[in-house]
Amino acid sequence: MIKCEISFIFWVVVYGISSGMLKLVTGFSTTFFVIGLLACTAAAPLVGDETATTKATDTYFAGTVTELTSETMVVGRTVRGKAESRTFQLTPQTKTEGKLAVKVRVTVRYITDDDGDTATLIVVRGAAKLAKAKKK
Repeated sequence: MIKCEISFIFWVVVYGISSGMLKLVTGFSTTFFVIGLLACTAAAPLVGDETATTKATDTYFAGTVTELTSETMVVGRTVRGKAESRTFQLTPQTKTEGKLAVKVRVTVRYITDDDGDTATLIVVRGAAKLAKAKKK
């Protein structure tokens, strides 16, 4: 030990440095802990997002029914002068809103899988206008 008149300055400096280092180390460890905790919680929703993207997405197609059987339906439309049509598989799970017939306008919600396009919902358009026209 140093025994002199300025020894108290030495101890103040040594304790000041050691307490400063202690505060610095504690501050760094707390900062790294918080950053690690945030990184773990931010990565958790990413796992859930991957399972959501594997689900088949619903898509829509609107047009006029050109062919209709108990198992399939062909819907055609013209977009910017280009005619296109799609064939949809009808299943017992296919929901229909309105009365299906040839030459009616429909909007089809469908999923695409290995079997082709499968209709999940068919909404008949313009049926209300036809009913009003018949009443007049």
